[in-house]
Amino acid sequence: MMTEIALASLIGPCVIAYTLLYLLLKFDSRLLAYDRPTERGLHDRVVPRGGGVIIIVATGLCSAGLSLAGIDDGLDWPIVLALSGIAVMGFADDHFGLSIRLRLLAGFALAGVVGIATVGGEQWVLFGASYPWQPEFVILPVVLGLVWLMNLFNFMDGADGVAGVQALIGTAVLAVWFALSNYPSLALMNLGVAGACLGFLVFNWAPARVFLGDVGSLTLGAWFGCMLLIGTSRAGIPLEAFFILLGIFWFDATYTLIRRLLSGAPITEAHREHLYQRLILANWSHQKVALSTAVLALVMAVLASAVTRTPENGLWFFLLALAILLGYTALVTRLGTKDRSPGET
Repeated sequence: MMTEIALASLIGPCVIAYTLLYLLLKFDSRLLAYDRPTERGLHDRVVPRGGGVIIIVATGLCSAGLSLAGIDDGLDWPIVLALSGIAVMGFADDHFGLSIRLRLLAGFALAGVVGIATVGGEQWVLFGASYPWQPEFVILPVVLGLVWLMNLFNFMDGADGVAGVQALIGTAVLAVWFALSNYPSLALMNLGVAGACLGFLVFNWAPARVFLGDVGSLTLGAWFGCMLLIGTSRAGIPLEAFFILLGIFWFDATYTLIRRLLSGAPITEAHREHLYQRLILANWSHQKVALSTAVLALVMAVLASAVTRTPENGLWFFLLALAILLGYTALVTRLGTKDRSPGET
């Protein structure tokens, strides 16, 4: 019975997301936002964004289906409401363009709700040791981390297939982790998100016909943050496993931010300095960048899963993942330098 429910949780959202997104694109729906290409973008044609709204709808229907089957989705109402608020904020930003100040204020407020509703008082596992961190001790870094996760997913939604494939791999792996940790409801919900991401990825793969937009990227970032908090503070999943699983995203975004800060560049200004952007500027195709992202994400998933099975080796797996990411950065830097014309600075 549970096998059938798991398959339905994966296939149902996939079919729903594919069908709805196909219809939205076919009829040029106003649910999608349309931007003109700019010199700071990676495309010379109009590619709609905001397709992530379909992932949210498909996941919501998955949750409703589980409820009809008598299975709780494993999320408290404050978490659901906060995630919904983040989705609404992202949708408004896609279509109307919110100010940075308003977006940050709303983001911190909603992240605070997620953090307060999610963090438990149980043991946190980090590098093979358990720490009894109390909610009042961790709430500030938790909120900051949630806001960062939301925004880094947004930063990485700029090349065909990159954000979609990371979301698919990440949620599929989370489904396995929560199933093995005896959290079947969250395992099924992550299967639902993975299925919705798969349906979306059909249209997001190179050449992309749609992007997540703020509505999808911010909400997915918050979803991963929520799963991290539940997994580490309640299910006993090592914290470093989540860092490794999302390694390519947080490393790229963090490295790029630090690099821009050190160079004195404005951090709120749009740019093309992320590692995946630099690969495309070095004449890699969008498909090649998406495939390399998928391979690297799968490598990170294997290392992260190894941590969940042998937590005592967590530090070594984390250092190995970091070494791989540093090697990837060195490769991108070398390719970017090699591709420059002699007169370019």
